[in-house]
Amino acid sequence: MPTMRDPAHRFLSLSLAFSQLLILVAVLTCTRWLPAQQDQPVKPRQARAEAKETETFQQEVKPLLMKFCSECHNEDEPTEGVAVDGVSNGSAVRVDRKTWTRVLQRVEFHAMPPKSEPQPTDEQRATIVSWLENALFHLDCEKQTDPGRVTVRRLNRLEYHNTIRDLFGVELDPTRDFPSDDVGEGFDNIGDVLSLPPLLFEKYIEAAEQISQSVVLAVDKENPDNQRFEKNQLRLTGAAKLVADGTIVMTSRGTAEATLSVASAGTYRLLVQAGAQQAGDEVAKIEFTVDGKPVGQVDVPASQRAMQEYGLEVTMAVGDRRIGASFVNDYYQPKDPDPANRDRNMFLRWIELVGPQELDPDNLPESHRRIVTVQPGEELSVVEAASEVLAPLMRRAFRRPVPAEQLQGYAQLAELATERGESFERGLQVAITAMLVSPRFLFRLEGTDRLDDPATIRQLDDFELASRLSYFIWSSMPDERLLALAGKGQLGRASVLREEVRRMLADPRSRGLVDGFASQWLNLRNLDEVSPDPDAFPFSDELRADMRQETEMFFEAVMRDDRPITELLSGRYSFLNGRLAEHYGIDGVEGGEFRRVSLLDYPRAGVLTQASILTLTSDPTRTSPVKRGKWIMENILGTPPPDPPADVPEIGAAREALPGASFREQLELHRESPRCAVCHVEMDALGFGMENFDGIGRWRTELDSQPIDASGTLPGGHSFEGPIQMIEILGENEPAFVRAFTRKLLVFALGRGLKYYDRCTVDEIVKQLSSDSYTFSTIVEQIVLSDAFRKRRAEGAAK
Repeated sequence: MPTMRDPAHRFLSLSLAFSQLLILVAVLTCTRWLPAQQDQPVKPRQARAEAKETETFQQEVKPLLMKFCSECHNEDEPTEGVAVDGVSNGSAVRVDRKTWTRVLQRVEFHAMPPKSEPQPTDEQRATIVSWLENALFHLDCEKQTDPGRVTVRRLNRLEYHNTIRDLFGVELDPTRDFPSDDVGEGFDNIGDVLSLPPLLFEKYIEAAEQISQSVVLAVDKENPDNQRFEKNQLRLTGAAKLVADGTIVMTSRGTAEATLSVASAGTYRLLVQAGAQQAGDEVAKIEFTVDGKPVGQVDVPASQRAMQEYGLEVTMAVGDRRIGASFVNDYYQPKDPDPANRDRNMFLRWIELVGPQELDPDNLPESHRRIVTVQPGEELSVVEAASEVLAPLMRRAFRRPVPAEQLQGYAQLAELATERGESFERGLQVAITAMLVSPRFLFRLEGTDRLDDPATIRQLDDFELASRLSYFIWSSMPDERLLALAGKGQLGRASVLREEVRRMLADPRSRGLVDGFASQWLNLRNLDEVSPDPDAFPFSDELRADMRQETEMFFEAVMRDDRPITELLSGRYSFLNGRLAEHYGIDGVEGGEFRRVSLLDYPRAGVLTQASILTLTSDPTRTSPVKRGKWIMENILGTPPPDPPADVPEIGAAREALPGASFREQLELHRESPRCAVCHVEMDALGFGMENFDGIGRWRTELDSQPIDASGTLPGGHSFEGPIQMIEILGENEPAFVRAFTRKLLVFALGRGLKYYDRCTVDEIVKQLSSDSYTFSTIVEQIVLSDAFRKRRAEGAAK
């Protein structure tokens, strides 16, 4: 059977897909030439508001910035790129929102000014914070209409894998050799970074060929598949032996066998190349066997010097099968007066299984029976039959109804294959391959915005909304219910969306949120790259897998049980098996099965004390309070520290200055520089709060015979003793964690980074969460109901 690699087949299956891809590239390219949105004249009311903003800044805010910040942040020495003496009004701040948002976070969290410098009073700090918030983020959310715009996205590896699974109902792993997807904003589903390099498109072609041949079986009688076994590939028993010229000789009853894999049940041809030394009154015979059972005999009249092929048809079941050929009619009369009639022997070179010649209709895979529902004949042409087969499949693959002319193009690929003498099933393989490399499958296309007015804000149609919804919650394609609701024009209703969110979260496919969102938000994918020093920490791949499974099951329990998302931070329970419980020093858990375990009697709570996170945030030979503190700031509080200045001294310098000191004391020396203290004052306190856990998450009370000091004081004056008290303090500031989590999940849901105008969406979601006990379903529901999720701005309308 020729493979889809055959040039003619590849041309048939890919020509349509390539033309579609070129159209997509043209669409994406042409959007760059649309006119940009023109600046609008400043309205009188807006001018008055800006004048008031400037007056407030000059009279109340700038004097405070000059007093407390200008020594380090001035135009001559703009530490971290911030110069307060050059700012005159809100417009100057909005020019660099990212930098000034970081300034706001530092001031609000009491991380600036540095602790060693004069501090503003609470009232003065509130004045700075209030003005910056107003200047950076004040929006009339009732009038704010910009939902943003998502770049056309291709399916990432997880989405592709899950989509193939749900489209065909098969468990394949076609993405095994795919290159890794680029990451933006912390996730690999961001449209701006999901490019399509040539190598990946080649992998898509290979995967499409593999998938099409797995889900639809086809017989090619002209060029059938064959599995041949020669010489050392055959097991010899009885009187069979291999001689010098590579021939197998059977001087008496002997057998040559081989084990092979049969992928499709059906009729095959079992062949040998053989010849015989004849004697006696009958021709030498070979008996064929399958799994040790005889299936038929053939005469072998050829001589050993002119071997011929001999065989018969056999029915084979799917699975590993043992095929054999045995010499069964030995003859030996050494005293016969005719020397040529004294000894009958068999000579054999190879055994081969060819086919299938015909497929067993009762043993076709479920995917084949589900797809191939009709056959061409007197009443149906090949194009008509192929159209009937492909229509429901393409509707699901392209996530929307397929126009008749588009469907016919794929059906004609099947017709072209049959005109070449191929089977109808073979033609369907060609059409399915083309379907799977079409941009309508590989990309999540949303409308034709290039034709829209640059200021247009439009509602997604129901099919676009179905795709956004399914790839958000399932990391996979819409199911039949979503497509049916979209077809009826009902999916866009708020009541229907609420119902669908809860249905989809309860569906096993919501595991996509764990694999797609949680694994990246918590950096669990990086766990495979971590290699603790075995001399410092006993570690194994089994323990690594247990760590990851604990965190995934914990997140999944919060999601499926619709618990408050704050339990991700403070939940006093987890999921352990015997090995991980022993690692934690927790009794009463045995065996390999994971189960829910209460942690009320142990100093552990939420994800922060789970071994996966603690191992990820450690160095190979020791813990790293800096890494742990930075991780908490980024992932839990949503306040990532800035990158350190290039000329900041390494911590190693502090180690050399105080070689006998504890790491805490060395860090205190390191942060004596105001440039270091601005970040470390918060990071170090958070990180040292986790010091009771070693580099792989085990509890400890001593280090180098000295008691562990896990105390600290956070900016704002909140002090703690140990990890549980620290987590309780973080939990008391619920809005910080809830807002950070909301922003992360919204980025994942939208597939783009957030802009300043998305603050209205985040504010509304947080407000709804606080009134509904922070339940997981509420945050998903509110994201789905938001304008940012249900609408999009046309190309060229960027603000």
